[in-house]
Order: sequence, then structure tokens, then C-alpha cells
Amino acid sequence: MERIKKSSEWVPARYVLTAMFFLGMMNAYILRSNISVAIVAMIRTPTADGNGTDPSTSICGEFSFGATDANKTTNQGEFDWDETQKGRILSAFFYGYVFMQVPGGYLETKFGGKKVYGISMLIGAVLTLLTPVAARTDFWFLFFVRFFMGFFQGVIFPAHHGMWGKWAPPLERSRLLSMTCTGTNVGTVIALALSGYITDMLGWPWVFYITGIVALVWFVAWMLLVHDSPAEHPRISEEEREYIENSIGTNAKEDIPVPWLEFAKSRVVWCLLIGHFCNNWGNYTMLTNLPNYMDAILGFNIAENGLLSALSPLTIWVFTVTGGWIIDVIRSRDILDTLNSRRLLTSMGQFLPAIFLIISGFVGCDRAAAVAMLALSAGFGGLSTPGFKICHIEIAPRFGGILFGITNVFGSIPGFVAPEIIGAMTNNNQTREAWMNIFWIGAVIYVFGGIVVLLFLRTDIQPWAMAPDEVSPDVIFLEDVSNAPNQKHNEQQTTRENAELI
Repeated sequence: MERIKKSSEWVPARYVLTAMFFLGMMNAYILRSNISVAIVAMIRTPTADGNGTDPSTSICGEFSFGATDANKTTNQGEFDWDETQKGRILSAFFYGYVFMQVPGGYLETKFGGKKVYGISMLIGAVLTLLTPVAARTDFWFLFFVRFFMGFFQGVIFPAHHGMWGKWAPPLERSRLLSMTCTGTNVGTVIALALSGYITDMLGWPWVFYITGIVALVWFVAWMLLVHDSPAEHPRISEEEREYIENSIGTNAKEDIPVPWLEFAKSRVVWCLLIGHFCNNWGNYTMLTNLPNYMDAILGFNIAENGLLSALSPLTIWVFTVTGGWIIDVIRSRDILDTLNSRRLLTSMGQFLPAIFLIISGFVGCDRAAAVAMLALSAGFGGLSTPGFKICHIEIAPRFGGILFGITNVFGSIPGFVAPEIIGAMTNNNQTREAWMNIFWIGAVIYVFGGIVVLLFLRTDIQPWAMAPDEVSPDVIFLEDVSNAPNQKHNEQQTTRENAELI
């Protein structure tokens, strides 16, 4: 036991939580994304007849890097589903996902994020293992397996934000949350990159068998290593516990009623809600439908399709981590205050993706340029995570999970609306013109969301999020430079010195 205690001093407990959340988000998105590539091999396609609009022939012709046969395999899929049905299967997860966002935050406050997050992942792993049986049994059986996978995974982000409201010191918040959230991008990279090769080597069912088993292994580690708050952690050092609790300025055990009405009246909550929807529209368009574009328009085979589709989430990961680090440096050195730092990254995370998305449509069949533009669009979109997507726990640290759940209800809508719309727009119409219209829709939504967030974003604790006797948020979170510049500088210096001791 003494050895375990000492190891917690070598590796701070909040960093262990960071690693486990990173791996948890990675596994969650592997389970979510694996079907995006696998479904290309699951569906039977007709034999090419030389017509450019034939489903088995891409608009830009077939292409391979050289080692793999450039001709796409035909007639090897098991299921006769059209583009509309394909879109329905890809969107099924998000139909379920939207239901548990607000309840997920509430469950985290009542039962703790450890149980809520862990059990949701356990159920997701079991349903993933069931996916091949469901697909071979009935179309609607598969639909409801994916639906309930989304339903139970709907709690993971509210639980994540709720737990970090108790664990993340203010000056480390952008870095820690950006790092854990990029597990989603790494998971998508792994799912897209490996699904094609697993399908090519072992068959599409093994995509679900392998990823389901890996998620079960993670669940065991999560239940052994993670605890709901510093106060409940049996191995955390006393120095780290005091540092976290004092810097956050909130006792996790205080019970304050959830201010539902104030949520509805708050302009900053509505701005986060709209921004979340608009940024996720671009993310989910790429996540669920990029392999379809790579197949039908650019003509990559199944293995290369998965690998190249993975470039977009890979760039999101790089940009999000870099953005989180940059914003913490900017804040700690008083180059910009928190609000303007987040506005800067939000501008880059909403407007630049729109520009690159449109350019990707105009480059046509220049495959290298198209892949690069789509990757840059996705990457810059990742800057919105340290830009505004973590502000929930800044404006209301006690209710971060619930608040994120509310905004993610609307942020999840693109997950099922976008695939349905894209399926309808491309059904018997896999053309560059159809996809150009899809890109224009995404660009306009990106820009609208960016404007709304820039106008109404706040980063100080809202009055309705504080206990009646709580100290001013300017003191606790060191956010308002204009009201207390000297006090902010002194407290930041103290916080940095304390962090160096841990």
C-alpha cells in the first residue's frame, strides 16, 4: 500500500484521470466510428457499366497508391441497402445519443461520473460485439443496436465535464480538457485507419469484435484506477488535493439546486448551444460521411479509404492539443485574458474550416488537394474545443456536466440530420455537384455559429452558478482583468508556484 501511495506522488492523480479519460474517449469514438468504413464493405454494389453515375464507379475514376489493386471490389457486400438506408444506419447512433445528454449530467451529479461513464462504455462494448449478428438478422435490428449504443453513450460527455468540474485547476483546464477530448480524434483515426485493413484482411465483422474486446479491457482499468473527486481518491497526495480544491474554490460536496430556469434565460448558454450545433455539423459530416466521399467521388479502395479518411480526425487531434496549450500560455502570461483568448481560437475554429471546406469542393478530382483541404477544414474546426466547448465548467463549475448535456442535445442533432440529408442528396446522385452543395451547407453553418459565439461568449462564473455565500468569481477563477488586475497577477503567480510543487 505504501508503494501505491508513493506512486500517486510521482504521477499526480489528475494526470491519471487525464490518461484514463483520453483512453476512454478514444474507445468511445472507436465504437462510434468503426461502422463508417465497415459499412462500405457491408453493402453490395452492382457491377460497373462504365457510366460515371454508376454506384460502383467513382466520379474521378479508380485510384490506388500502387501496391493495391486499383479496382474496387464489387458484389462482395452482404446487404442490398441504398444510400438512404446507409445514411439511416450511420445516423442511428445519434438518434439515441441525443436522449441522454441532460439526464447524463444529472446522473453524474447523483451517482458520480465513475459509474455513469464506466457503465455506459461497458454497454457500448457489448452492443458492438453484437453488431455483426444484428446486421445479418435484420436491417432494423442493426438500426436499434446502433440506436441503443448511442443512447447509453450519450452520458459520456456530461459525465466527463462534470468530473472535470471537480478535478481541473483553472490554469490547467484548457490543457487537461483538450487533452482528454482529443481522445475522440485519436479514436476516430484508429477506427477509420484500421477498419479498412481489418476488413480487407479478416472481414468486416472483425472490426466490431476487436474494438468491442479492447473497450472491455479499458472498462476494467477504469473501475480500478478512477475516483469521482479529489476528496474521494484514496491515494491522492494531500498537497495535490488541497491545490485542486483551493484553486477551484468549490467544495464538491456542496448541494445547490440545479438552476434550470436560469439556464433557459442565459444568453451565454444559448450561445454555447448554437455554437455546439454549428461546429458539430462539420465534425459529424466528416466523421460519418467522409469515407462515402472518398469511395464514390475520389475512388479510393477500402484500405486506402480508411487511411485517408483518418487524416481529418488526426489533424483535429493535433490542432486541439496545440490550441489548448497555446491558450493556457496566453492566459498565464497575461497576453490576453481568458475571454479574448477563447474568442481568438473560436474565430479560427469556425471561419477557417468553412473556407477550406469550400476549397475542397472546387479542387475537383485533384485528390491530394481535396484530401489536404478536408483535413485542414477538420483540423481548424478542432480549435473550437479549447475555444468555447469547455466554457461550460467555467461559467458553472458545479453544473458543468448538466450544462454540457443541454448544449450537446443540440450538438448531437447534426449526427442524425446530416447523414439523412446527405443520403437523400446523394441517393442515385453521387456527383461533384451534389457534394459541393453539401460543403456549402456546412460552410454557412460554421460561419453562423462562429458569429453567435463571438457576440455572446462569457467565461466568468455566472451568478446563478454560485452558492449564496460564495466569493466573487473574479477571485476564484482569476478571469476579470479589468476589475482586479493586481489581484489576478498575484493569484496566478501563487497558483503556478503551487502547481510546480505537485
